[in-house]
Amino acid sequence: MISTGQLNSDRKKAVFLDDLPEAESKLLASASELRSYSNGEVVFAMGDKLHGVYVVSTGALKITRTALKDRFQVLDMILPGQCIGEAQVFTRCAAASRAEAHGHTECWFVPAEVLRKLICENPIVSETVIKHLAGKMLNLVSLVETLSLRTVPERVAQMVLIHAKELTDAQPVEFLDTQEELSRYIGCSREAFNRALKHLADMGLIQNAYPVIHILDRDGLQEYSKC
Repeated sequence: MISTGQLNSDRKKAVFLDDLPEAESKLLASASELRSYSNGEVVFAMGDKLHGVYVVSTGALKITRTALKDRFQVLDMILPGQCIGEAQVFTRCAAASRAEAHGHTECWFVPAEVLRKLICENPIVSETVIKHLAGKMLNLVSLVETLSLRTVPERVAQMVLIHAKELTDAQPVEFLDTQEELSRYIGCSREAFNRALKHLADMGLIQNAYPVIHILDRDGLQEYSKC
């Protein structure tokens, strides 16, 4: 179980608890179990029945869905304060995706029965959960738009801009993931990802020395990516 000190510290980071009254958020946290996972460890697989919600405390959960035997799409990266499993808890459906630890990861496991009880008893909790699920739905709509309406070079340009969001024009973008890993985020092959980088460099928008990318024309990159 979570100690009072840890509860007070982690609650400030938990987006899932932001809109809840103090009493309800403390009840959720105090009923939760802290679980640890090593890098690459599977938290749940496609088809599993989930009996609660996972709220990331440290590390991250990589959420993927297998399309073909040897191909999969990265749907999301669940960061500290964010959670996964709500849809399965309330629909009682099997997991439609797979979650694995990205680096050493710790999660609060919030039991389904605790959430359901609070929702039945408290309209504020119900509204909070609805808002949370609506936000996730909008994120999925954005992902579908990216994968279906943008070319691979446009997706790569968008990814570079997202990583450069907090950087000045003089600061290079340095990716920690491999091209193989990043290509799975935007639904393409590693070869297509590499060709897209070369295409953007040929257009004079970036200087490609992967994993380090220098943006040469931010306005042009934004216009090209249709952001």
